[in-house]
Amino acid sequence: MKSYSTKRKFGIAIGWAAVAACMGVIFYLSHQPREESAEFSLAVMNGIFAVFSWLSEFLGHEAFRTLAHGLEYCGLGALLYHAFLQTTGKSKPLACFAVAVLYAISDEIHQIFVPGRAFQISDITVDATGAAAGIAVCVLLYIVVLKILKSRKPLADR
Repeated sequence: MKSYSTKRKFGIAIGWAAVAACMGVIFYLSHQPREESAEFSLAVMNGIFAVFSWLSEFLGHEAFRTLAHGLEYCGLGALLYHAFLQTTGKSKPLACFAVAVLYAISDEIHQIFVPGRAFQISDITVDATGAAAGIAVCVLLYIVVLKILKSRKPLADR
């Protein structure tokens, strides 16, 4: 059994707490009845469009909601990648993706019991795509950082 330093244990705990918080936010937003959810997303969209008015030319409400779904899971994928990396010390993109997709499926099952909401395969597809994007960005950053660290010469060789 591995023995972790207090600092590493703290990093692992923070990483998984962030994953749990993100999942909690997703659960909260999914638990809103359809009308309440639509009002909330419309308010957020209008707030964003007030700052970035040019976006309103490209995004309608449904497209905005779809993009928001993908971004939620993009963040979840990135947080899962970080948590797995902190815990195992290794890149585990497939494990991260599996957890994110399973959570997306559980989220859609949860919505069956929320007034006006329904199980939608299309949402799972958007969520999985978002998670894959977040994980892919983390994998690329991980590879770049490793290459940079490997290319540095030790101080004694400079």
